[in-house]
Amino acid sequence: MWNIVLNVLKFCFQPAKNWFLEKAKYILELEDNLDALQEVAPRLKAVKDDLQKQIEMEERRGLRALDEFNVWLSEVEAVQPKFTKLLEDRTAEIERLSMGGYCSTNYFLTYRYGKDVLETLEKVKGTLSSKPAGDVVARMGPPPGIVERTTQCTVGLEKMLEATWSRLMKKEVGILGLYGMGGIGKTTLLKQINHKLLEKKDDFAVVIFVVVSQNLQAGKIQNEIGERLGLCDMAWEKKTQNEKASRIYGVLTKRRFVMLLDDIWRKVDLEEEIGIPLPSQENGSKVVFTTRSKYVCGRMGPDDLQVKQLDQNKAWELFRQKVRGTTLDNDPKILELAKQICEKCEGLPLALNVIGETMACKTSVREWQYAIDVLDTNAGGYPEVEDEILKILKLSYDDLKDETVQQCFQYCALFPEDDEIEKEDLVEYWIAEGIINGGGDRERDINHGYSIIGILISACLLMPDDIFPLEAVTMHDVIRQMALWVASNFGKEEEKVIVKAGAGLHQMPEVRDWNAVKRMSLANNKIQNISISPVCPNLTTLLLTQNNLVNISGDFFLSMPKLMILDLSYNKNLTKLPEEVSKLASLRHLDLSGTSLVNLPVGLGKLIQLRYLALTKVRTLESISLISSLVNIELLWLNETTLVSLELIEDIKLLKNLKGLGVSINDVVVLERLLSIPKLARCIDAISLDGVVAKGGPLQFETAMASLRYIMIERCIISDIMDHTRYGCTSTSAICFQNLGYVNISGVSCIQDLSWLIFAPNLAIVFVEGPSPELQEIISREKVCGILNKGSSIVPFRKLHTIYLEDLEELKSIYWERLELPSLKRMEIKYCPKLKKLPLSKERAYYFDLHEYNEEWFETLEWEDEATEE
Repeated sequence: MWNIVLNVLKFCFQPAKNWFLEKAKYILELEDNLDALQEVAPRLKAVKDDLQKQIEMEERRGLRALDEFNVWLSEVEAVQPKFTKLLEDRTAEIERLSMGGYCSTNYFLTYRYGKDVLETLEKVKGTLSSKPAGDVVARMGPPPGIVERTTQCTVGLEKMLEATWSRLMKKEVGILGLYGMGGIGKTTLLKQINHKLLEKKDDFAVVIFVVVSQNLQAGKIQNEIGERLGLCDMAWEKKTQNEKASRIYGVLTKRRFVMLLDDIWRKVDLEEEIGIPLPSQENGSKVVFTTRSKYVCGRMGPDDLQVKQLDQNKAWELFRQKVRGTTLDNDPKILELAKQICEKCEGLPLALNVIGETMACKTSVREWQYAIDVLDTNAGGYPEVEDEILKILKLSYDDLKDETVQQCFQYCALFPEDDEIEKEDLVEYWIAEGIINGGGDRERDINHGYSIIGILISACLLMPDDIFPLEAVTMHDVIRQMALWVASNFGKEEEKVIVKAGAGLHQMPEVRDWNAVKRMSLANNKIQNISISPVCPNLTTLLLTQNNLVNISGDFFLSMPKLMILDLSYNKNLTKLPEEVSKLASLRHLDLSGTSLVNLPVGLGKLIQLRYLALTKVRTLESISLISSLVNIELLWLNETTLVSLELIEDIKLLKNLKGLGVSINDVVVLERLLSIPKLARCIDAISLDGVVAKGGPLQFETAMASLRYIMIERCIISDIMDHTRYGCTSTSAICFQNLGYVNISGVSCIQDLSWLIFAPNLAIVFVEGPSPELQEIISREKVCGILNKGSSIVPFRKLHTIYLEDLEELKSIYWERLELPSLKRMEIKYCPKLKKLPLSKERAYYFDLHEYNEEWFETLEWEDEATEE
């Protein structure tokens, strides 16, 4: 019986005994294991350091480390922090032992420590013995981070890729920014650069492609770079952002690298935030990034390139490629409609790809016609367009952040597609609607408006006009569709903003709910009569410019209590406005330019909110005396319209808030009276002189009109417009032509030169047409050479971008020596037979096609030297 009990007890306690002996060895053998770890750990570190140095030497030669060595180094990196910590804690752990090393004052802690020591020792020994054999540690191959696959270049990007590559490979270029609107092909271009680096694998040791995106996360970018560099392990995950930056920096400073950063939305401090060393000519490294903002490019470095839309031929090639099949070739009508849709994409690859793929399955004419209707009115009608185009482009809109800037951007969609938008008009609309409100400070409002235009251009949501970049902007049609989509609450309120500009309308469009309409643009149509009487409680802007309006019913204006902007300009057949216009109690901006009005409605004087009245080129008006009742008017444009009389000047004097004035004058007495009133002279923004005769001397109006921006002189007899004593000035700041930008002179007698133009530093456009029998020089050397000395601040025609000279039989000189003319974009010279020398090189003359106007005359021109001619 007792034996049975003993056997049972032995059976029960044997496992406990075995367990105790197993665990006790971690304590009993602790000192021996620590000695062994102390010996083997430095050997492993030394082998790792030697290998790293060998690999770094090979990478400087353009080779790439073999994967097996990278894996082994990663294993060492993983175990090194472990044995370093264990050896640092050795003294404290040994002191915890008792009874000659057979026990511990804290058995559990010593057991845990001893177990870690033994396991780490075995790991170190195993890692040391598993080091790959062989002397070859690197081979030729593509740099880390490049995906080894063929990448077909998107149609139309070939030239852009060539230009980008050429710029990138220049020694002096370290950081290169590629900017452009969303969907323009920046990412595709960056991938092409990545692929081309395969061919330059001997030049760069490391090439890394990282997508940054709108919500920049430095840690995510560091992890992607760390993974490419083989730095990611358990220890890496525990490092702080600064520690990761230091580690990346330490690796990249030893290598010649290319960093490709896609989709940056703000300035990135490469070194501090990420750990990317700044490229230099010494280290030969490069950073290329893409962004939607030119502003970001400017903050990141001096070198940038704009990625522009495809030209018409390349766009069509890409669109055809995406439509596929034989649909376009089988039906001439579909082919015609397809070209219309392609044109609406305006060379934007994203739109061409998505819409082309969407239309690939459409095989009937009606389907293609419907597609055009949808794209014209509500591009969000196609889910693919909304999800793959509009939402992508909206990221740029969201990044504007400022609600005022966003509202200004939405307003730009009211203008006809493909039309240039005058910056001045745009800012005036924004001010009139109250989007910009500087508390009554008009100058501040204007500056704010132009600043917003700059922001929208920088964000690639607007583009400078090709011909007049300083005066106008354009809006890509796909961007315009995105703006309308946003303005309509993402398609949920389609009638909130109605834009049918250039739609070929012959009558007012049908609107389901006039109550919902806030803004309406029907510009560039063929509407003749308006007889409806809509109830529009929320309408603030109505644009009816450039229609065929003949009659507008008075009832039309009865229910528009919030209307602030009414533009009826350039309706040439409109001779009368209904008296009910006076019911527009909120009206602030009224443009009647280019109409044929005979009289203004008497009730117009009741519009006490009116701040802006334009009657430019309304030559049919019999009287405008009622303007004296427009007590709050700030801008009054009468240039190229009814001639100002002495009586009208007295009426204009009563306008106490006047800040801008345009006038037409045909009498030197009236001109002198106008200029004698400093308050009015300071307001003159535009002046038209028609038939003025001043034989007694120069007009001498330059000291009075500091705000003058536009001057037209037609059929006048004048010797000069500036007193000869003023040519003694040595600085443009002493002359009042600081703001003059546009000069148009036609059929002027007695004037021998236009030397006063030298004092217009912001002059952009000059038109001079004959007959002007006495005009021999544009700028007279005799008059101005004395002030163009070494210390003068005058730089002739620095901002001039358009010059047109025609039918000037006696003209012999524009300027006596070559000019830089850095802004010049357009030059036309016709029928100026005595002009034998131009102030520019023959190459630029060919650029402006001057030889095409008169080849025989062009061949007689003299050039500065033979080298230039050759």
